[in-house]
Amino acid sequence: MSKSEYKKRPQDCDCQTSWCMLHRVAFFVPFGFGLGILNRTDPDTMSKEKLESLVKNMEIMLSEVEQLKIHCTKQTEEVNQVVQELRRENRELTEKYELISQDLKEAKEAIAQLQDTRFAFEAKERQAQKLNRQL
Repeated sequence: MSKSEYKKRPQDCDCQTSWCMLHRVAFFVPFGFGLGILNRTDPDTMSKEKLESLVKNMEIMLSEVEQLKIHCTKQTEEVNQVVQELRRENRELTEKYELISQDLKEAKEAIAQLQDTRFAFEAKERQAQKLNRQL
C-alpha cells in the first residue's frame, strides 16, 4: 500500500470506522509485528518511550481489529438474513410462476377447444347452406 493510499481521508469513504481500521491494519500487517521491522531499529536500542508508544499503538490497532471483526460479524449476519429473505421470496415467486404457467396452459387449451368447436360449427353451417341451395 502506498503512502498516498494510506493518507486518504476517512471522509472519502462510506464507513469511517472501518476505513480507519482497515488501513491501519493493512499498513502494518505486511511489515510484520517485529519491533525492529516496524521502526527499522534494533529493539534493544529503542528508548522506553518509543517502546511504550509502539505497544500503545499496537494495543489500539488490536482493539480496532476487534471492532472491525465485530462490525464484519454483524454485517455478515445482516447479509445472511437478506439472503434467507431473498431465497424465501424466490421460492414464493417460483411457486406463483408455476401456478400462472399452469393457468395459462389451461387457458390455451380452452381457447383451442373453443376454436375447434367454432370451426366445426362453421363447417356445419356451410354444409347447411349448401344443402339449402341444392333444395
